[in-house]
This record gives sequence, structure tokens and C-alpha cells, in this order.
Amino acid sequence: MFLNPKGIIVDFLLNRLTDPRARADDSTTDSFTATASQASFTLTPPSGTLTSVTSVTVNAVTKVKWRDYYIDSKNQKIIFFTGLSLNDAVVVTYVYGTTSWIYPDKPAVTIGAASFPRIRVGVISSIGKRLGNFEAPVEGSIHFQVDIWCKEKQIFTIGTTKYAGEDLAEYLAYQVIQAFEDYEDDIYPALYGYTPVGLPKDMPFDVTYQSHRKTIEFILSGIKIGRIS
Repeated sequence: MFLNPKGIIVDFLLNRLTDPRARADDSTTDSFTATASQASFTLTPPSGTLTSVTSVTVNAVTKVKWRDYYIDSKNQKIIFFTGLSLNDAVVVTYVYGTTSWIYPDKPAVTIGAASFPRIRVGVISSIGKRLGNFEAPVEGSIHFQVDIWCKEKQIFTIGTTKYAGEDLAEYLAYQVIQAFEDYEDDIYPALYGYTPVGLPKDMPFDVTYQSHRKTIEFILSGIKIGRIS
């Protein structure tokens, strides 16, 4: 099973950042009764698709994302690393919607103004090292870049303060930084060792998207990155 590290960061940011436009903010809960050794559970949102998983419990015990289970967003499933016991009660709370605002790919040139603010998670480079002899696992370190685009005349009130354009992009950039500083354990053990690479960068006005843009760079490490085994 391929587990895109960018998808891990997207899920993390969707859970820890607040969308100024409140897209994909509807939450629902699916309940299941496990069969013997069942590991995979398919979610059925009322509309749209799965956006992010908020919590998972088994017999009222909270399970840890990326340690006890992982998310297959394409097929709208959560999958446990170890099969469950017969009649285990599984409860999954998640966010769904027809639109979102944080993606692992670059925005299409044709997207409309209602698609902003927009955040994209990308990878600049990576390096790895084997932790011992040829049988030892490889630890990889990924250099991520998060891009934030905000329109000049779109004004949003956050708390009691109004933000727009470059100010909004900078505000969101620092929210990304704070999320990693405060909640890095959300992505452990899939990724760990958050290392920021400077403060948010001032980028030229993005003519293609007619938007102000900020970028944040950081490094995260992991074992057998991109694979479930």
C-alpha cells in the first residue's frame, strides 16, 4: 500500500487549521461492528467525499492515527494495521464535503475565486540513510514546501480582525508553523522531527492566479516513507 507523505500533511493541516471560507466543515460519524480479523472499513459520507478523519475509537478506546490505523482517502477507507476481533465496535468521526482548500497538488489555472484561499503541500527534495546493515530500514528526510494563495479583495474576519490578500496569506503561514510546533505528535510515527527552514517567504504576486503567495518550508523524517508494511 502506497501512503503519500503529502497526504499525511494535508490531513494534518485540515484538522489543525481553520478555513476562513468554512469549506468542507461538515462532520459526521460512521459506526461499524467488526467481523473477525476485519481491518478495512469504508466510510459513507452523506454527500461529497471524505476530507479528513477526526477520531477513531474501538470499544470506546481512542486509536492513534498512523500508528493503529491509516487513511485510504482515494477509496474513503480507514484501515487498521492489525485486524480487529469479532463484534468490536468501531466509531469513526470525520469531515466531508464537495470542496476543500488544502491539496497535495498545484491549483488548476481555471479555478474560480471561490477556491481561494488555497493551500498546496509539495515536496522539494528528500534524502535517506540506512540505519545499519543491508537489512536495516531506511530513514528518509523530506523537505516539504507549503504554498498559500490569497486573493487581494477577499476579506475574512478571524476573531475580531479582518484579513485579506498578503496579510491573510502571512497569517495562515504562521498558523501552519504553529500547528507543527504544537501538534507534531498528530503525525507520529509516520513522520517526525519537524525542522523549520526559516520563516514564511515573501513571494512575488502570482499573476497566473492573481493572488498573493507565501511559502513555508520544513523537514520531516520517517521510516519506509511512502509505504505501509
